[in-house]
Amino acid sequence: MHRLFWKLFLTFWLALLAFGGGTLFSASMYLEHLRALHDEAHNKLGFKDRANTAREIAARKGLPGLTAWAEQVESEEVLPILVLDPAGHDLLNRDVSGMALAHLHRHQDVVRAHLPDEQHYHGVTLPDGREYWLVMDTLGVSLKRCLSRPRVIAVPLILATFASILFGLLLAQYLAVPMLRLRRATIAYAAGDLSYRVAPGFGRRRDEVVDLAISLDEMAESLEALLESKRALLRDVSHELRSPLARVQAALGLARQRDGGDEQELALIQHETERLNELIGSILTFSRLDSGLRPLHHRSLELAGLLAEAVESTRVEADPRQIRIDLVCADKGRFEGDPMMLYGAFENVLRNAVRHTPDAGCIKVGLSEVSRPGQRGEIVIHVLDQGPGVPEAMLQDIFKPFVRVDQAHGEGIGLGLAISQRIIQAYRGRIMAENHPNGGLLVSIHLPASLH
Repeated sequence: MHRLFWKLFLTFWLALLAFGGGTLFSASMYLEHLRALHDEAHNKLGFKDRANTAREIAARKGLPGLTAWAEQVESEEVLPILVLDPAGHDLLNRDVSGMALAHLHRHQDVVRAHLPDEQHYHGVTLPDGREYWLVMDTLGVSLKRCLSRPRVIAVPLILATFASILFGLLLAQYLAVPMLRLRRATIAYAAGDLSYRVAPGFGRRRDEVVDLAISLDEMAESLEALLESKRALLRDVSHELRSPLARVQAALGLARQRDGGDEQELALIQHETERLNELIGSILTFSRLDSGLRPLHHRSLELAGLLAEAVESTRVEADPRQIRIDLVCADKGRFEGDPMMLYGAFENVLRNAVRHTPDAGCIKVGLSEVSRPGQRGEIVIHVLDQGPGVPEAMLQDIFKPFVRVDQAHGEGIGLGLAISQRIIQAYRGRIMAENHPNGGLLVSIHLPASLH
């Protein structure tokens, strides 16, 4: 349980232990190295050059110059270089260890016995005759002193920075890559592609993220099977209904050829048969659009002309009820699409408007192109009826299959707007409905001006 938690916890814990232990080990090794070199430090660490520089400065500038030189060396070097008078007092009032005093006395004894050569002479004589001795105090080296010297701490800091960056990048990649895979999966599912699988891409990794990916794959698989069974049911039922419907229509034709048939009843049977045929056709169309089986054939066309054809077709239903349809096209609306599919989408919206507009009413239809700075232009088609409108809570539901506002008196089957929405969405457009302030329902279709 909580495998990802323990991975992160142990990773941070081990990283901190490694960094802290490595720092302490490096510092201790460095200090031991300095102490091991205390007998040879005078030569190997450039002590001879330091002594020569101190003598030159003391000869030219006296005690103030020697003091300034000692302060500069103190601020730069990790290994303290003491400037001691014959009594063992440091020029900068620093603490003097017993080892440093032993070195001082040994040098003094050598000088008293005989004058040493230049390489082993560590004395500095001022112009007034006072004498000072340069002594390296290896016991004065501490971790705090090492960390306070920029030249010493710079390299460890740079290495630690690069190590932390590398560790951070690896950890970020370890956590971010699975999140990106999960995000791509959710985007694919939202777009209708339920065949996308996440877990196979993780290999042998096992933690909570992989468990989530496995659960997501199982959910997608179940949804895919459920939707496919739904689509198959719609297709099978529609096809099965077509056969008895064809036989009913054939029997209706035979009945009309006989004498003495009740024409009113036969007309009712024909009306209901046509309505059933329309329902089955709409179900098949919706099923194909919903499953993506119906291909969209693209060719250049003018939406204004296509909309005008849909309006003329709808007048067949509007004229008997004295409903006027006013069409105003401000632009031609050039578009790349399937004329049959778009024609069907426009006709469904127009027939819905006619169905809900009272007798002697008016329907306003318009087309225009809208462009905004920095954005792709849109072709906007609006259809405004004079019906009672739609309850605000149902403005989105009317685009769902088999949803009707007036279940009792509505003659529609509740698939027209759903089919229109699928067609418009196939062209990366959108369709929406809103109640107009002056009454009626306003349906707006937005299509991108260019698909390229």
